[in-house]
Amino acid sequence: MDSRINDPPHSHDSIKRHGFLPPELPLQALSCSYYEPWEAIAIQLPHLISHGTLRTTIEDMPVLHTHQLCSELEWRRAYVLLIFMLHGYVWGGGGSSPKEVIPPPVSIPLLDVAAHRELPPPATFAGLCLWNYRVWFYLISVAIEAYGARLVSLLLEMLSASQKQDRDTVARCLQASTGELRSVNALLRRMRDRCQPHIFYHQIRPFLNGSKNAAEAGLPQGIIYDDGTGSQGYRCYYGGSNAQSSLIQLLDIALGAEHTSSAGSYLVKMRSYMPGEHRRFLERVALGGNVRDFVRAHSSDEVLTGAYNSATKLLRELRDIHLWIVSQYIITQHSKTLKPMEGSSLNQRTEQSFHREEHKGEAKDRSGTCRGTGGMPLVRFLRRVRDDTKGV
Repeated sequence: MDSRINDPPHSHDSIKRHGFLPPELPLQALSCSYYEPWEAIAIQLPHLISHGTLRTTIEDMPVLHTHQLCSELEWRRAYVLLIFMLHGYVWGGGGSSPKEVIPPPVSIPLLDVAAHRELPPPATFAGLCLWNYRVWFYLISVAIEAYGARLVSLLLEMLSASQKQDRDTVARCLQASTGELRSVNALLRRMRDRCQPHIFYHQIRPFLNGSKNAAEAGLPQGIIYDDGTGSQGYRCYYGGSNAQSSLIQLLDIALGAEHTSSAGSYLVKMRSYMPGEHRRFLERVALGGNVRDFVRAHSSDEVLTGAYNSATKLLRELRDIHLWIVSQYIITQHSKTLKPMEGSSLNQRTEQSFHREEHKGEAKDRSGTCRGTGGMPLVRFLRRVRDDTKGV
């Protein structure tokens, strides 16, 4: 494989061993008493939101700086605390309008922490999932990323073998990747186990929204991170989204799933919402090419072709399951009866749900009600990504 991938920085070695999850469990709390105001708000967040007192509590909080954060674990914890405070402050006003000016007690430390982690300052997949193991909806993504550690190693070995024209190793890695993908898909199907659609839609999803494409939600210009200087202008950011998962983008890169539609440009933008080391890792892997052309060049090898087709079939299935979840949790969440998410009828039911919405999708996109938390028109985007994957 390209030496730029075989001899990466230390952080890239960690990704090879652990996937995109950090090797250590997230901190349960910052130990330094200086940061007790942050932790106190985090513990009370649901209570403060439900009682309508979160905003005044944050506004009355002292401005704490980052000079006492002593490890990457603490920087990650600080990022998680601050993005939850940010989104709670913006969207947690009950029936009132969202807040467009973020006060210094959140803005000043969040801008510093985000810069340190090479991330933008809204909620991202890293802060919601990779560094936060609290809520079932997020834990499913955490479990998938944990399985992904093995996938990362297999995909890199596969790409290296393809450059060496080692068909047997490529086929073996594809077969093993198929097994891991099957486990990932089984995990994704478990989303319903402990997270009901109406709970997600009404109690979680509103707080994941970003400030980009949010005019209908009450943020026509975005938000201002008030750093006390009076010089800050409006900023617009996408919200947290599974499109920011480095693992899913790695699968696309390695297997050669090309998203040439507008969905593809959005997925590239989402890399800037990944931690810097993850973003650079994907860029390095992409320099080494993908396995699709190698398989096509050896199309007479039935074992190799069969292994590749099985892997890409499961990647398509992953996106079909995602579409089904979106149809239940967002588009038709008002439905009180959920049908079993298994069997050959999965694709048919998903298609029926999306076709039902397609004729009114454009109007809903304009009104904002069918936009994803990442700010994209939801139905259109997910269908295009799925259809692009079918073209592998």
